[in-house]
Amino acid sequence: MTYFNAVKYISAAPEANVTAESGILRLLSRLNNPQRRMKYIRLAGSNGKTVCAEMLISVLTKAKYTVGTLRMPLRDEPRENICIGDKFLDMDEFSNYIEEIKYTASEKWCADNDEPSPLTLTKSEIILSAAILAFSRHKCELCIIESDHFGEDPSKHLLPPFAAIICGTIPNDDTAEISRIRSYICRGIQEIVSAPQNSEAYRIISDTCYSINCRLTLPSRNSIGIRRLTFRGTDFVYKGKGYSLKMCGRFQISNAVLVLEAIEMLIRKGFKISDQSILEGLESTHIPAKFEIVSLSPLIIVDSTHTPIAVDTVCDSLMDFRDLSGSKIRLCLPDKDLVDIYISALEARGYSIERIISSDGNYSDLTCEAIVCKTKKALVKRSLEDLNKDTVLLISGDYPFVNSVRYELLATMGF
Repeated sequence: MTYFNAVKYISAAPEANVTAESGILRLLSRLNNPQRRMKYIRLAGSNGKTVCAEMLISVLTKAKYTVGTLRMPLRDEPRENICIGDKFLDMDEFSNYIEEIKYTASEKWCADNDEPSPLTLTKSEIILSAAILAFSRHKCELCIIESDHFGEDPSKHLLPPFAAIICGTIPNDDTAEISRIRSYICRGIQEIVSAPQNSEAYRIISDTCYSINCRLTLPSRNSIGIRRLTFRGTDFVYKGKGYSLKMCGRFQISNAVLVLEAIEMLIRKGFKISDQSILEGLESTHIPAKFEIVSLSPLIIVDSTHTPIAVDTVCDSLMDFRDLSGSKIRLCLPDKDLVDIYISALEARGYSIERIISSDGNYSDLTCEAIVCKTKKALVKRSLEDLNKDTVLLISGDYPFVNSVRYELLATMGF
């Protein structure tokens, strides 16, 4: 099977099961149940999952562990949903897994093995099955499965993970996310490591953990000390130890201390992770399009963000550098909905919006200049047009939009 045919097979699959029964356990049974040999943790929460996953992978790789990661929701390039260490699966390997899954679910397999019926798998079930096969074949000592907030979550049919990490602060009114995390805990997880939460989310999470004797750990805010915040990196202290990040933004410290508590949990579970591995792993973590400084003069920031709480995090990070960056912002965003969220958040912090460059939307109600471009090349060209050192260019949106614009931006700037 070619990679093109693998993507075509996934694209043709349904988004959700038409029946209550998931086909993934039957499929995995036909594949000799590789999930039973998988040791995994769940990465949940509202904001910061990608950063926390990359930090964990970096530290564990320095400690000589092989880590497998499944990122959700489904990406335009589905092989990029699955990583071994810090590498995506290559096209041939990914295609081989999809071919094996397609055959095992087919009528031909049933005819050869006296099974009564073929299986109909959803897109998410196919990707999860491919990830499990990859984790098994690479002999991953730890696997990380991210939550999918936008579709069906077939990993709920697996045996529960031994631990979960809740990234970001969940708004009290986000009852769906709170309920989803509560359901994860009720499955029998042994440990929860959570970012500090608002009152209602914390009450529900802590009460649920108590009811099933699940250990709950939160970072200690009083143990955090900030030494340096610059566009080039961040130095901080946690529980008396110093750490450095090559990433920008106060919120990266919050992600890092959550990861430090998760590492302590893994050490309790028998993982051998030295202080040196932690220091080197955190310092070497680099994530494109996560408050990434592409240029200092003029200041260009790229961040894949599309939820209101994440927008607030980005705007708070801008405030840390206001003396250096000024108060004029030029926004490159995918649509009107995100533009409205950003304008509200930035104006509340005293910023003025100089120009909007977008790929979709009607902006007749805005007082600032707004330009709609149909191609990424045009978006980048108009974003850079007349940009001076007194204006910050912020490129943001969901991952597919930001990734494509970032690629075009780097090509235009000669990187």
